[in-house]
Formats: sequence, structure tokens, C-alpha cells
Amino acid sequence: MKHFLIFGLLCTICCAKEPETGSCLLDGASDGDINAVRLRLAEERERRLLLENDVQLLSLRYAQLQRMLNQVLSPVGFVVKLSVNTNIQNGEVLKLDKVDMNEGNGYNPALGVFRAPVKGMYMFSITAMTRGEGKYVHILLMNGDKELTRLFSGDIGSGRMVGAVSVPAILNENDNIFIKAFVTPAGFYGEYFTSFTGLLIQRMG
Repeated sequence: MKHFLIFGLLCTICCAKEPETGSCLLDGASDGDINAVRLRLAEERERRLLLENDVQLLSLRYAQLQRMLNQVLSPVGFVVKLSVNTNIQNGEVLKLDKVDMNEGNGYNPALGVFRAPVKGMYMFSITAMTRGEGKYVHILLMNGDKELTRLFSGDIGSGRMVGAVSVPAILNENDNIFIKAFVTPAGFYGEYFTSFTGLLIQRMG
């Protein structure tokens, strides 16, 4: 607002006329006065640019804080199941295709992988019923190339063993969690006898 007043004052000085001679009053102003006004205008212009820059920085910071707040408030969790009987090879990822819940979109059914959207403490649970006469299956829960836990299931005669396990884990953002079997080949019963769930308990960092 100040630089507008100063600009107006300069215009007034430039346009004002001597009542008797009709000459511009600026003719009587010293070079020092004119330079002082010009300097003040330049200072006000620079101050305005600095304020505009501060406003832009504050807007960017506000957007960042809003994204962080959305992450803190957004839930993360999934519940997926195997809808049909499935066989996999040793070391192959088990892809559970029936997605009942996928808050945060961390689980990818096409890959069978849960990618952690944020760093934090998670809880994972697996329930599995395997197929194959006389076959025992070790089922591994992996974080990349690191084993988090494993469970055991088998199919012996008419008796079928259901394996189940739950484990907490501290994950970094973008860690990949998946299930694979330690046997060749491994069969899993579908119709929801095999399931995989995960839940973010607490954000960290």
C-alpha cells in the first residue's frame, strides 16, 4: 500500500504546475529528492516481491502438511483370500485373488504383494489349508529376501491340517510383503480356506 502512495506522490510532483509560470514543480526539486523517491519505490517493490515469494513458500508448505495429515489419518489394511484351488511351484509367490478390503491400496492381487505405503509397525496373519496326499508344506511370509515367519500345513489321508500364524513387523515405506511355499509343487485349497491379512498398527518416522 505504501508504494502506491509514494507513486501517487511522485505523479503529483511531476504533474503539478506553478500557478504563475505554469512550469512543472519537478523543475524545482533537487536531484537528491528525486533519487530518494526512486530509491523508496525500488525498496517497496523489492519488499513486495519478497512477500509474494513468502506466500508461495507458505502455500507449498501447507500442501505438504496437508498430504502428511492425510497419510496420518488414512487407514492401511487388507484382507485377501484364495477363491479357487491353486498350485504353485517352489519359491513362487502365492497370489490371493479375492480382495475383501484394501485400505491404502497396498495389496496388489496381480502380484500377490503388499507394498507398505508408510513406515510403521504392522500386524500380519496367514491361514492356509494345503493340498497334496501325504505332503507337508512350509509356508513363508517374506519381506523381500528376509523371512518374517513361517507356518506348517499338510494333507494326510482324509485329515487336512490348517496352518495359521500372526506376526508383527516394523516395515519401511515400500517394503514388499508376500507369501511363498517351500515345497515342489504346493497346492492350496481355495474357497476362502486360505487367507492373508495385514494391518498398520502405528506409523513411525
